[in-house]
Amino acid sequence: MADTSSAPPQGQLVANPDRLLPIANISRIMKQALPANAKVAKEAKDCIQECVTEFIGFITSEASDRLAKDDRKTITGNDIIDSMRALGFNEYLAFLQVFLEKRRKALKGEPSAKRRKKG
Repeated sequence: MADTSSAPPQGQLVANPDRLLPIANISRIMKQALPANAKVAKEAKDCIQECVTEFIGFITSEASDRLAKDDRKTITGNDIIDSMRALGFNEYLAFLQVFLEKRRKALKGEPSAKRRKKG
């Protein structure tokens, strides 16, 4: 019988911390959505951290599959929108399309060297 003393409890995932989004960023986003006097338990932050990381991976994986079919290497904003549509996240599409258009307009006025530095 295999030694399971270091295994996580059944049904519990153990995440690789290197693949998770920074908890400080997640905390900041959560605080912006809550009243000023609200507090968020560490367990809730950890749960959201795992969920948003998984969500991003899920959408990115779908976009990557599409890129492979088209023999491309760069994921664009439109690829993300198309992937979200394919995965059934239609309620977010209008918001994302507006955001993408505003982002493109904002970047259009910046010199290309500045755009590269911001990433």
